[in-house]
Amino acid sequence: MLVFVALALLGVRIATVVASGAALHQSEVAGREMAQRIVVAELKRRADAPAGDPITPYAFLSTLVAEGRLTGLLPVAHGKERDLWRNESYVFHVRLLNKLGRPLTSRPERPELEPGLGANFELWAWPFDRKHTTLSLFFASDVGALLQGDNGVFAGIGARPEEVQPLPPRTLEKELDGAGKQWIVVSDHGAP
Repeated sequence: MLVFVALALLGVRIATVVASGAALHQSEVAGREMAQRIVVAELKRRADAPAGDPITPYAFLSTLVAEGRLTGLLPVAHGKERDLWRNESYVFHVRLLNKLGRPLTSRPERPELEPGLGANFELWAWPFDRKHTTLSLFFASDVGALLQGDNGVFAGIGARPEEVQPLPPRTLEKELDGAGKQWIVVSDHGAP
């Protein structure tokens, strides 16, 4: 009888762990899907190239949301320091680069003074709460490929994965040449 009780308890524990893993996986999938939507919105914005915007062809997340190109994101931090948005499980951040490769984390007061601002972009996505995801980190750029990496460190709105060196290469070719084997391509929307 004691053996049956022990087996029943073990079965309940296994079922709980499996269900928990499935929930964590769903959170990761939701984060990856939103990251893909952001990449597609950036590439479509480039194709549309709004007239009169000093930041083209790419935009910060606040601009993509304001233009109606993205839905399902909630603002977390918007200001001079960073433009952060989130869904239920991930934090998303887009940095625009000027033609010199200088990243800007939020819209400058005078964007026309930044040479080629918006010529390139970087998307970063990381878990909002480390307890509710499988801790994957996502990166994309104007190349159009979404990369996924292992993340055991970054979680919450205070995390800054975009500042860690070395950053993933901006071009997929460099990535595939071995510049960072911890990243895998999860989708490729093609370079413009």
